[in-house]
Amino acid sequence: MYSVSTADYLQADSFSQLGERAILMDQSKSCQCELLAVKKAVRMKKVCVSRELQKRAEQIYATDIEYVYSERFEHAVASDDILHPLQKLCADLNPDSDYELSEFDFQQAQLYTVPLLEKEQEVILFRGMNYLKFRAETLKSQIDLKSPCIGLLDRIEQKLKDARRLRNYIIQANLRLVVSIAKNLTDRANLFEDLVSDGHLPLIRAVEIFDVERGNRFSTYGTWAVRNFLFRTTKKGRKYRKTFLNGAETLALGMSDSRSTQRSHEAYHQTIDDVLQKVLQTLDAREQLILKRRFGLAKSDTPEKFREIAEDLGVSTERVRQLTIRSLQRMREAIEEQKLEIPDIPEII
Repeated sequence: MYSVSTADYLQADSFSQLGERAILMDQSKSCQCELLAVKKAVRMKKVCVSRELQKRAEQIYATDIEYVYSERFEHAVASDDILHPLQKLCADLNPDSDYELSEFDFQQAQLYTVPLLEKEQEVILFRGMNYLKFRAETLKSQIDLKSPCIGLLDRIEQKLKDARRLRNYIIQANLRLVVSIAKNLTDRANLFEDLVSDGHLPLIRAVEIFDVERGNRFSTYGTWAVRNFLFRTTKKGRKYRKTFLNGAETLALGMSDSRSTQRSHEAYHQTIDDVLQKVLQTLDAREQLILKRRFGLAKSDTPEKFREIAEDLGVSTERVRQLTIRSLQRMREAIEEQKLEIPDIPEII
């Protein structure tokens, strides 16, 4: 059975106690409050389990729990390594009020009530969110639909609820991301409030599928998700997609502009180079040559003008420019298709 302490935490259900509640519930054993009565009733051939309880068990059992798996979830000390840091962080954050998606008003100052997350905080929250879902999925496999245990169902539901609250906190901490992108795409046909509302959807999805174990910041992944979605739905965005303002050029410029700090950021450059080589392979030889010369991607090269490249290839300057745009677009599509992630350049340099 649950202890009095566990019941108190279930009743309080505060964000600041989320981590401590998760630890306590992870250590609890399945409740046996219903099992003896159920078994006795079965022997007596009586319907002992209420239809409501059975329906609840069936709904939980049928729930598709999506999470980003990590091998560390399987470790014997996973609970200590993941939930104890979460306990401390939740107590430190302790927001004044919990964030509810349905009640969110994009025009209000509460956009900024949750501070930006530091990298370490981000890792703890994402890891905790996915671990709670993982544990809920594990417990779900223990449900006996013929004689469901109320205590077990409570534990699963509480873990999913806490995971959802962690997700919502992360979303609120990153809403500035949506606002910054939406401001640049506002026009007569696309009001700022509408764009922020539209950008909210890909942000939620990005939080749900982001793999923090890869070592990247969520701002990088979230920016791509929101920007790509809004670029497809707005006139200004479609215009940007046809010009140099895309991820592929950012990648190329990142290579050339960051070269001055290569020695102090070797890991960063290696990551960029690995991604670049993968997407360059999707282009033909001439397209690769143009991009390498245009952005000075070879280690000893400096960026060249369209005119210089055109003279050597024997084509017009405009043709080189068109090939560059087309190649960058193909690189961008390759990045999306292969789900490659690029480190946040401003943060590293």
